[in-house]
Amino acid sequence: MAENTNMQFERVIAHCRELFAKKLHDYGASWRIMRPESLTDQIFIKVKRIRTLETGSENMVGEGIPSELIGIVNYGIISL
Repeated sequence: MAENTNMQFERVIAHCRELFAKKLHDYGASWRIMRPESLTDQIFIKVKRIRTLETGSENMVGEGIPSELIGIVNYGIISL
């Protein structure tokens, strides 16, 4: 049976939450000192990186678009 949209959403959010919890464990709540402008900058950097990957530039680090999108989700949540 194919996943419905709600199941896909829940799966992706669970993955984002898991990564957020791991980073919180590793780095603590260091993001709490970031100004809103800094968080906006981080989201912008992620968006620019996605654009670079989409236009076929070489991927030297091994990351991909999904990991950048997860970063955008988590920075967005932090921004709230």
